[in-house]
Amino acid sequence: MRCFSVLVMALALGACAETPRESLDEARQALAESRYPDAIAAADAGLAGDADAVTAWGLELVKLEALARDGRGDDALAQLEELAALRPEHMPATQYSATADQLRAAGQGGAAIQVLDAGLGRFPEDPMLLDLIEEAKAAPAPGSEELEMLRSLGYVD
Repeated sequence: MRCFSVLVMALALGACAETPRESLDEARQALAESRYPDAIAAADAGLAGDADAVTAWGLELVKLEALARDGRGDDALAQLEELAALRPEHMPATQYSATADQLRAAGQGGAAIQVLDAGLGRFPEDPMLLDLIEEAKAAPAPGSEELEMLRSLGYVD
C-alpha cells in the first residue's frame, strides 16, 4: 500500500509541474512586474524542461533581460555571450544596445560598457554601438565604474 501511495503522490506532483511554455508565460509576467529573480527562476525551470526551440529561445531572452534589469552585470554578459555563441544569427547589435541600456538603468555602467564592447567585437562598424560608446565617453563622472571600464578597454586615456 505504501508503494501505491508514493506512486500516486509522484504522479500528482508530475501533473502539477509546469510546461516550458507555462514557465515562459510566468517568466514574462514576473519580468513585467519587475520581479527579476522570479523571472530568472521561471526561465531556468522552463529551460530544465523539454522546451521546443522557439520557447527555449524565449526563455533565454527573458532570462537575459531579467539578469540585466536586476543589475547582475557579469551574469548578463555571460548569458549574452552564451546566446551569441549558440545562435549568432539571432543576436543582432540591437540586443547588445538593449542589454547595455538595461544594465545602465540598473546602475551597472561598467557592465553596460562591457556589453557594448562585446557588441563591437561582433559588429565593429555598427553605428549605433559606436555612438553609444561615444556617448559614454562624453558623460562618465570622474572615478566612476563606467569611466574605469572605458579606460580598461582602451576607449579613453
